[in-house]
Amino acid sequence: MARVSDIPPPRTGLALNAAEIAHGERSLIDIARQRWREQCNRRLHARRVLRGIHRERAALSDLPEAELRQRARALPARLRKAALEDVDLAECFALVDAVLKRVFGFHYHDNQLLAGFHLANGNFVELATGEGKTVTAILPAALHALAGTPIHVVTVNDYLAARDAEEVAPVLGMLGLEVGTVVNGMNPKERRAAYGCDVTYCTNKELVFDYLKDRIKLQESGSFAERVKSSFQQDRRMVTELGFVIIDEADSVLIDDANIPLILTREESSALSRHFVEQAIDLVDRMDPSVWEYVSRSESYYLNPRFLKTLIDDISDPAPEWQSFALAEEVLMQAKTAREKFRRDVHYFVEEDKIVLIDPQTGRPTPDRSLPWGLHQVLEVREGLEVSPNRRTIAKLSFQSYFRKYHKICGMSGTLHEVRGELRKVYRAASVHVPTHRPVRNFCQHDRIFVTSAQRDAWVAERTAAMQAAGRAVLIGVNTVEASDAISAALHRKGLEHQVLNAKHLEQEAEIVKQAGQIDAISVVTNMAGRGTDIKLNPEVRAAGGLHVIIAEVLPSARLERQLFGRAGRQGDPGSHDFAHALDERPLDEAMTALVRQGLVALARTAPGLADRVFRVWLRLYQRNRERQKARVRKQLFKADMERDEVFLFSRLR
Repeated sequence: MARVSDIPPPRTGLALNAAEIAHGERSLIDIARQRWREQCNRRLHARRVLRGIHRERAALSDLPEAELRQRARALPARLRKAALEDVDLAECFALVDAVLKRVFGFHYHDNQLLAGFHLANGNFVELATGEGKTVTAILPAALHALAGTPIHVVTVNDYLAARDAEEVAPVLGMLGLEVGTVVNGMNPKERRAAYGCDVTYCTNKELVFDYLKDRIKLQESGSFAERVKSSFQQDRRMVTELGFVIIDEADSVLIDDANIPLILTREESSALSRHFVEQAIDLVDRMDPSVWEYVSRSESYYLNPRFLKTLIDDISDPAPEWQSFALAEEVLMQAKTAREKFRRDVHYFVEEDKIVLIDPQTGRPTPDRSLPWGLHQVLEVREGLEVSPNRRTIAKLSFQSYFRKYHKICGMSGTLHEVRGELRKVYRAASVHVPTHRPVRNFCQHDRIFVTSAQRDAWVAERTAAMQAAGRAVLIGVNTVEASDAISAALHRKGLEHQVLNAKHLEQEAEIVKQAGQIDAISVVTNMAGRGTDIKLNPEVRAAGGLHVIIAEVLPSARLERQLFGRAGRQGDPGSHDFAHALDERPLDEAMTALVRQGLVALARTAPGLADRVFRVWLRLYQRNRERQKARVRKQLFKADMERDEVFLFSRLR
């Protein structure tokens, strides 16, 4: 009898499986053959299980609700007493399917059942937008929860966590499982109760911060013997077990945010004086560029030490902090970084007299994040805000380090293909592409490059007006708040009513996205990664050609482009998309050489079609180089984690 993957031993970050050990001794051809065989076997296995689910579904179709509940009560004993067999998984999935039919009135599609099977086996699944990831996650969650494993279902914001938990609760409740939700603003008692449920929906940030708080309490509990005792007193901890985690938008959490440190801090009484920070900003503005050295590998500015004393001596009425050369050098470097790399409404905005950072991947505000010491204070002074006190770091952990602690991990996203290799290496889990239920009908109509942003915005407004006149809904995607405001102004000049969804207007997110597929709807959004709400089309819009997406600013990666234009053409709906870029966009200012820019400007004026094709080739190279640079940083973090695990292997208290 074939078996599905049971929960493996805890991941120490040290052990390698036989296939990984053998990779160093075999050729790339041998490795490719093995991977191909694994993929074929995985697909054949999934198809066998799918046929078993269909047989079980037929047997359960006419059962009354009371009988279904009775079967659900009997299933845990079978799942817990022995290794998990295919027949057990097929029966559990068929039971979940029958309950889903009773609650929502529809059955799972085959592609959703296949996705659930691969998730249950600890794989990452690429499932397109609109294919029903929320209900698909019920399958592996129910299987493992009925087997007695604590389940964490992780998503990227509180709204999605609360919405998904509310949606799946009736299904899991009929199976005898309790669903909890952890969102911002809950007290420790409420969090502890939510984590104590069979299935807990939460965000990645809330989960990691709660884990860190538990660890700090454990470290501060006294002697080593007391810490060991406390580690087994689950009523004192919030995150008690790291059993099985299901991650929505897995590439966003595990790749894009992998090396973002989650930091717990405490305020200290000392603080930088406003006078000192103002003098540092003024000095940087007046400095000759030759005193700075820019290191491209780390993207950092360094002050040449031999100029430091001369610069300080020229300051009239210097603040006391200038007496420390180390402090002066640090704050001057932070002031330079703020001047060159941080722009209001691009990297941050001001709300309620506080600096709120904007997530570069999602365009979302991150009020719980702050910049490194010194840099945050420089931005506060620059914006005329009160200088925040210094904070001392008491604990920190990256998402990559945290999620590798789980016994078993899986996840879903519509864009995993480009990062499948990294997911395999870091999390030792394969990535599987599951086809859509219906064929995708989404194609590119235009790919344009313009010399200036004003020309681009005018073209976008004209294109939007034409699409609206044809009866189609339009979604315009950009990467910054600044660009969304500029395009919004161009649409106003054209007399086009529209909605704007960016970091400044996030509270209207669900309603804006919900209405984006209606007649005459025009929506301007910053990066849609992780938005999570499907855009359902009005029947008249569908008949007119569906949703049209315009990507109007350079995005950091091709994955993010796919996420954005993938909003069109969901579940077999018609759709299309355009690209429209300008050579004066800020990312291009930083990355494009003067020679390439001059050549593209000349081509754009004399041979626009050729310029469009040349720019697309350059953009793909630029995006790939950025992805490689970020991958190298994540690899360094991974190696550091491995070395730390090896050093502290003896103290693996959870």
